[in-house]
This record gives sequence, structure tokens and C-alpha cells, in this order.
Amino acid sequence: MNQRFWVLGALLIGTIGCAHNTQTRLQAEDDTDRDKEHMVKTIGDLSSVSNAEPVAVSGIGLVVDLAGTGGGAPPGGYRTLLEADLRKGGFENVKDILASSDTSLVLVSAMVPAGARKGDPLDLEITVPRESKTSSLRGGRLHECYLHNYDSSKNLDPNSKGPDRYLQGHPIAKAKGQLLVGFGSGDDAARERQARVWGGGVCRIDRPIYIVLNSDQQFARIAQLVAERINETFHGSFQGAAADLAVAKTKSVVFLNVPPQYRLNLPRYLRVVRLIPTQETQASRIPYRRKLEEQLLDPAHTVTAALRLEALGQDSITTLKRGLTSEHPLVRFCSAEALAYLGSPSCGNELAQMVEQQPALRAYSLTALASLDEAVCHVELRRLLESPSPETRYGAFRSLRALDEHEEAVQGEFLNDSFWLHRVASHSQPLVHLATNRRAEIVLFGDDALLTPPFAILAGEFTVTATRDDDRCTLSRISLHAGKTRRQSSLKLEDVIRTMALMGAGYPDVVELLRRVDRAQCLSCRIAVDALPQAVAVQDLAKAGAGDPEILKTHPEILDARADFSATPTLFEKEPAKRTRSEREQDEEASLNDRKPNKEKAGVEAGLE
Repeated sequence: MNQRFWVLGALLIGTIGCAHNTQTRLQAEDDTDRDKEHMVKTIGDLSSVSNAEPVAVSGIGLVVDLAGTGGGAPPGGYRTLLEADLRKGGFENVKDILASSDTSLVLVSAMVPAGARKGDPLDLEITVPRESKTSSLRGGRLHECYLHNYDSSKNLDPNSKGPDRYLQGHPIAKAKGQLLVGFGSGDDAARERQARVWGGGVCRIDRPIYIVLNSDQQFARIAQLVAERINETFHGSFQGAAADLAVAKTKSVVFLNVPPQYRLNLPRYLRVVRLIPTQETQASRIPYRRKLEEQLLDPAHTVTAALRLEALGQDSITTLKRGLTSEHPLVRFCSAEALAYLGSPSCGNELAQMVEQQPALRAYSLTALASLDEAVCHVELRRLLESPSPETRYGAFRSLRALDEHEEAVQGEFLNDSFWLHRVASHSQPLVHLATNRRAEIVLFGDDALLTPPFAILAGEFTVTATRDDDRCTLSRISLHAGKTRRQSSLKLEDVIRTMALMGAGYPDVVELLRRVDRAQCLSCRIAVDALPQAVAVQDLAKAGAGDPEILKTHPEILDARADFSATPTLFEKEPAKRTRSEREQDEEASLNDRKPNKEKAGVEAGLE
């Protein structure tokens, strides 16, 4: 087999292991001083978390329905594999298909997140090999193909002789769908050779997270104890039998699924699991809870205290409610966030206020609201759709959809089988939001957004024009495949988008129109792109403050505690598979802080200032 194929495949997917291999572990040091202080041992003292990072999968696919812009399949290892796959799929005249200018061999990749379940949708990235003559993937459709994981021969067997090679693993996902072209990096020509298919992949396996016992704790009774404590803590919150949440598979490994309320915030779930006490005796339970009650009301310790109370289960609700009455905003927030994941609606109003008053906490507060299906959360999220902050408005929109995709306030229309158009929060300040990840969607907030003549906008095959005195605009499309069409529309952006869709426009065409309209400054309101609330890491604080001055208006208590917070919740990750270095460092630092004694923790915080 062509060695270049394996090398390039490795570059596409990065260094990864097979589906059953252990991924990056989240570990913390033993800390006997902390154990003495709290008088309990937790699951985190006995184990580490593994398989908690996304797994890359990739494959070779065939794009069809191109209008003469394809390049078929150049000779080499890719073509050999694709020919074999097509023959297995029952295709005849394979060589003729691969020689056509209406087809193209492509490289397909996706990331399977931690905790994924069989049948979950996956987003696809499509690229053309460098040596391919394909000039554009626009209008193409990916024929069904399989995506595999890979590993290196040296990783599988460190004693293997010969060069290190990348080996194909199991078929982890199926992929197919209509391509969306025009995204990615590079110039216009480069972007024509890249595409995405949101939700075009289907996961074929379950990817449970692993709890791996430390080497001195690897006994069947310990593994069973860990599973039982997790199931007892989350009893009633997991869909199905409680025993299905955590299962002791071996004497050293416990498989861990994710309860519904944590699927939007995986980093928090893993921290809470690690803080579950392994055993609670009557002698230890009372002083431990009393200590946590004191720490909850102290801004210097409230972040970790709230997590520890959450790890004790619903018996902590009464204590956490007392935190809602504190004069300290950080205490109120930490109490409200923990209450949300414990299923108590008492937190709703406080979390909504935090979204508006404490910008550095938006991501966490909105995610907590989206994780609690209570009337107060629906009401507050609908209200936040009218906020003056683009980040808050779109964050509330995504939260409402995550809470209930059938929520009337965020319903939309799927236009031209290509993208979603939403009109929300009528009669509020207008804002246009477009997304370039996860979902092809345009959200029109508030009053009508209007194009302001004169303008002449070229977007792909479409031209939109109006003179200074026009009260309507003219849309034209010239296409080798679809011919020439011409329509008129009002100057309302919503009408222009709908007219373009009727003329055959796809999402990339509309996105390009919005980009050029924004550049020409001929729209009556602001256009925001991927305005997702983000966690503010210590390393990124100055940069975030420069881009969003509101961040620096956050209460000093909260800014001082930022090293205790986890990374951006799963709901608002811009690129779930590509967490930045600072996000990983922040998450690791927060995990370590959970286990440091007060004196050492204070020293770490002081060093970060």
C-alpha cells in the first residue's frame, strides 16, 4: 500500500489510538493533607479519567453531481482504496466513474466526542487531495463511505521491528450528505476545494468515558465500589437503570456514561464524578458537610465547595439554596450553578441575572439554564434573546434549542435543503447572526434588518443590486448548470435570503452575501459571526478584555476565582475537537485546584496574578 497514504492520513487525524485505547488522562497528585482536612476520600483519589478527548476518524470518499468541476481520482493509494470500496458497494464501471469531471475523490474526516452514543450525528470535514485536478466541490454530494480510526504500529507494540506505520482500525462512523462549500482557510480557490457536512456522519459505536483505578487500587471490589457510588449519586437523573450509568468492566476500569443534565457540560461532569466520596460513614459525613457549608459561603473557597456539595447529590440542595442569599455574587453563582445540575428550579432567576451582570460567567450560566428543563429556564432564556449583547442573545438562542428544539421562540425554516433561517425576539433591537460551525443557520433577531442602497453585491453565482432611489432590489443568478434567472425582492434581508433560496442558493452563497454586505456597510444593523459565550482563561483575559470590554466589568471576586473554573462548556465549544492550549491548561489547573489544600491553592492563585 502506498506509504504516503498512511502518512497523510496521520496528518489529517493527528496522533490517536484505536477505539479501545486509552486517551489523554486527567490526573491529579495524591494529597494526604487535603484528605485529613476533609476526612473523606473521593473517586479522584483512587483513579484518573480516561478516554475523555475526541477521537479522530477519517476515510476516502467519492463526491458526485459536480458540474464539470471535478477531477476524478488521480493514481495512487487513495484511488486504490476508493476503487475497492466502490466495488464492494456494488458499483459497475468504476474506472469510468473515477475518470469523470463530475466526480471527485475526497478525504473525509470527523471527530467522535467523548461520551458519544451509537447513532449520534457527527460533523464532517471534506478536502481534496493536493494532486487532484478538482477545482470546486460546490453543488456536490458525498456518497456513503466509512470512517476509521488509526494507530501507529509502535504504539500498539513498542517492541515491533521496522519503521513505525499507521494502521487502519475499526469503521467508527458512516458519512454522506450534501456538501456546503466556501468555508475553511486560504484564498477563494482553496475554499472551493473544502467543504463541510453538518451532521453528515453517524457514529457506529458507544464511546464511554473510563474511570481507571490507580495501580495500587486495582481490585474488583474497589471498581465495584466506584461504580456503585457514581450510580447512587446520580440515581434518578440517568435515563434507564441506574446501574447503566457506571459499570465496573474489569478490576481496573469502570465505564462511565453521561447523564442528560451534563451532556452540555462534560468538563463539569468529570470534575463532579472525581469529587464523589468513596465511602461516607456517619462519623465522617456530618463534619464533612458542615465544613463544606462554611466554605460555600466563603468566596475564597466557594467554587470547589459547591462542586463537592453537588457530588454529594440532592441532599445538598437545602445547603446550596442558602448560598443564593449571599451578598457575594460568586457565592450566589456557584450555588445556583450546582442547583441547576441537581435539578432544582430555585436557581433560574439568579443564573439569568449572572448572564447579564457578570460577563465572564455567561457560558457557565447559560449552559446551566439549558441543562434544567424547568419553566423558569424557558422564560429567562426567551427574555435574554432581547439582550443588547450579541453573545448573550445567540448564547440564549443556542441554549433554548438545546433545552427544547421544538420551543416556539426558536423555531425556523429549512430553506432549499441547505440551511436554517430563524426569526426570533421580534420588536427588539435588530441583529443578524450567522454560524460557521455545527449547524448551517442564520438567526435574525428583532426588527427587520434592511439593505440600504445603493449597492451591487456579488456572491458566488448571485448578484444583488439596487440604485440609490430604489425601494426594491434585483437578484440575478448566472449558472452553467442552472442557467440564468432573475427576481426582485424587498430590501428586507429576510426577503432577500428567501428569494435567493428560491433561486437555488445554498448556505455558502448566503454567507458570502452577508460577508460582502457587511464589508460594504449597506445593512441597517450589525452582523455577528459565531458569537458564542466563552470561558475566559487566565492566559486569555487581556485579549478577551480587548475584544469584549464588558469582560473586565465582571466583579473582582469572580475574576480572582477564574483559575478555579473549568474550560468552556461543551454547548459553546467553537471547535469541540480543537481545544486551545490555554483551555486545556485552564481545565487541568481547575482539576488540580480541587485537590490542593488551602495554603497551596492560595499560592497557585497568587502566582497567576
